[in-house]
Amino acid sequence: MPTDAEPITDVHEDPADKEIRYEFHPHSGLPPENCSLDEYLRREVSRSRLPSTDQQPWLPFRSRLDFEVSEFAQENMLNRNATNNLIALIRRCGANLKEFTLRNYDDMNEQWDAASKKCTNFEKYDVVVPYKKTPQSFEMYARPLWSWTLDLIRDPSLAPYFVWDAVRMYRNDGSSFVRFWNEPWTANAFWEIQSMLPDHKDAKLCPYIIYADKSKLSSFVTDGVGGQIVGELPIVADDTAESRKTGYVNFKNAVWHASFFKLLESIAIHSKTGVWTNCGDGRTRWLFPVVLILAADYEEASVMTLIRGLGGNHPCPVCLVKRDEQSDLTVVSDLRTAQQSQAAVKLARGLLSEPAEELLKNLGLRKVDNVFWKIAYSDPHHAISFDRLHSHHSGLWGDHLFPQIKLHLTSLGDRHTAKLDQQFNKLDRWRNLNHFQTVTNISFNDGSKHEDIAKMMVYAAQNILTSSLGLKLLKVVRAYLELDIYVGLNLQTTPTIADGRQQLQKFNKLLKEYRDACIGTEFEDKNWNFPKAHLHTHAFDDIVRKGASKNFGTKIDESMHGAVRAAYLRQTNFKNVQPQILRSLHRCMVGKLIRDQLDDLDESLNNDDLEHTPPPDLETLGNAIVGAKQKPISFVALEAAKASDAAFTKFRINFADFLNVFLPAYGHQLPEGKRMAFVAEQEITPYQFLKVHFKSLEHWLDDADYLRCNPCFHNRERYDAALVKTTAADIFVRLVYVFTCEIGGKVHPFALVQPLDVKTGIRTNKEKALGLYRVRQRERKKCEFISVHSIIRGALLAPDFDKRGDYFVVDVVDADMYFRLKAMYPERAKE
Repeated sequence: MPTDAEPITDVHEDPADKEIRYEFHPHSGLPPENCSLDEYLRREVSRSRLPSTDQQPWLPFRSRLDFEVSEFAQENMLNRNATNNLIALIRRCGANLKEFTLRNYDDMNEQWDAASKKCTNFEKYDVVVPYKKTPQSFEMYARPLWSWTLDLIRDPSLAPYFVWDAVRMYRNDGSSFVRFWNEPWTANAFWEIQSMLPDHKDAKLCPYIIYADKSKLSSFVTDGVGGQIVGELPIVADDTAESRKTGYVNFKNAVWHASFFKLLESIAIHSKTGVWTNCGDGRTRWLFPVVLILAADYEEASVMTLIRGLGGNHPCPVCLVKRDEQSDLTVVSDLRTAQQSQAAVKLARGLLSEPAEELLKNLGLRKVDNVFWKIAYSDPHHAISFDRLHSHHSGLWGDHLFPQIKLHLTSLGDRHTAKLDQQFNKLDRWRNLNHFQTVTNISFNDGSKHEDIAKMMVYAAQNILTSSLGLKLLKVVRAYLELDIYVGLNLQTTPTIADGRQQLQKFNKLLKEYRDACIGTEFEDKNWNFPKAHLHTHAFDDIVRKGASKNFGTKIDESMHGAVRAAYLRQTNFKNVQPQILRSLHRCMVGKLIRDQLDDLDESLNNDDLEHTPPPDLETLGNAIVGAKQKPISFVALEAAKASDAAFTKFRINFADFLNVFLPAYGHQLPEGKRMAFVAEQEITPYQFLKVHFKSLEHWLDDADYLRCNPCFHNRERYDAALVKTTAADIFVRLVYVFTCEIGGKVHPFALVQPLDVKTGIRTNKEKALGLYRVRQRERKKCEFISVHSIIRGALLAPDFDKRGDYFVVDVVDADMYFRLKAMYPERAKE
């Protein structure tokens, strides 16, 4: 069987037609399959729910309208008074609303209680753990995990989402098939576990992705199969007299694992023997529940794996790296295993207190039984995963690199700190990128915002941290950004993983150079031996084992914090809040189930009146959509209105000259076979919004950029940049004016752009060191016309604050742009 290290070369089909190869696990009984890239991409985006067979999915609500009003109240977390006011207003609006039968909050509450039986609900469990020989009791709430799992597995509408067999995926690069990874079932752990199951075509693993986190309200766990909160764990109160004692810390960990067992208890036996299950697609399978992935911040990861955390001799939950070697990414340490940990704890229990403590201390373990030892094929040290959100964005960057930059600014004085804030504010806004007016005086714990600050830091600080030491720090930041791109790819290939590992070593080398340079300076006290400096050494191993990092990160699960806090604030009486919060969350889950079924029903009935129609001013023209339509304007009026802008000088004549060359060059006939000319009163239609579709180089699927050409946007002008394909080469341009013009009875989209293709001279050492891609704009009077269809994608530019008219292309804004620039400037990529 080929592996990623042994690419397939015995290709019999035409590689141009058969680019993708599936190699299914031998136990599946499925033969290998080849298909075209287009067919593969269609499969990726077309997997959808089966049509609903339920003609009244709103039951037990008495009508659809009753459910939709109840859904609104639940989604907006209305309390009793607000709900009663809403119902009273609706009933006053129409005394003859026969379908609306809700009378008040209590009536709605009764219908929610009846509907709650549609899904497995939370149950209360008592957890008893002794401390100093005295039993301590705790309450916890959890959904019986196997019952909840059956809700999903047996739902026919969800059947297309389940993948039951491991598969190795390859893409033909022209000479051989190269392996790629995205979903967990394309990765090694899924394959390895399926190999351990009975050799039967219906023996399948039922994998769980479990996320745990301690919020300010509670400690809760979610399950990746359905993205739902499935349990709320008790938190042991801190005891000032006991909190620092090893025994008390072990007790708190024991409570966590004893509570977690209540959640996992229903799958423990099934994980060892399997259970025959009727699935939503009508087939019966022999399912083995497996904890495939554990997603958590470092604190929770330490609890899950029962290591001693920051103060332990071996602080990594995955390997036995020494505490003082965490900053050296070249060190390769032995991996931890559940068998090793279990044997050590068992041995320690047979020893006297002092030697037992010494044994466990040397391994960085606690004398507590790990709940995951009870689940077959579920090693917590293998399941725990690199968390990009907390380890990179909030951790390595937010807690360490960013504060280090602030220290350098402080040493330079307030003027330089203010300058950095001013330059951050001057950076262009961009889709899905937070814009900051200031960054040096804000304090928050938002990983997404940290991620965006990091992306723009090199561009905002490159003319401020100009000393040798400051430049070394910015080089570290640039290496971190490139490493983060490789770790965060949504589709990984053998080459990208190899490049990512190289980038990890480059980061390690530059960080060491910076640390060494800090010796003897005011910055030498910084200690770089911390877990989040080390944890990303396991990132690419996790990708090979579990697929793209999005599968095992906590970013998606973090969004559930908001629902918990909203329920606490709006739907509890602030007393005995756990049952009230969980009731609210369960109702949200039930409401989502009914809503999905209603949407399926509407689709099957072709209820066009319920479909969302696009805004009326959007027009699709090929791969582009134009919007924010303005009133048609004549050439003479436009030139008069823009008389002070050299870009619009002789606009009408220059546009006609452009068309006379452009149309024949691209196979279009000139109207009536004559050179084009426009009369002054002829009109064009301006637009201020442009959406460009393109094929992403990251994951091969369609993506889109949203561009604006707007003289008044957020109290400033916004003329976005784009990457444009020309006959000579791909170049960057700044949008000046987007419009459509009717030619020969057809409407065509065009843009007036300011090219950024002026030669910039020899690249400076600083630009090479920081990976800066400089572009320089033409004079305003040398703007040109392009077809909107020649725009490849949008581009984010950062100004060179010291040289007017020069910009740096922000390649780290996303992976697609990063790879495009590497392809455009291969010589720079090697620097």
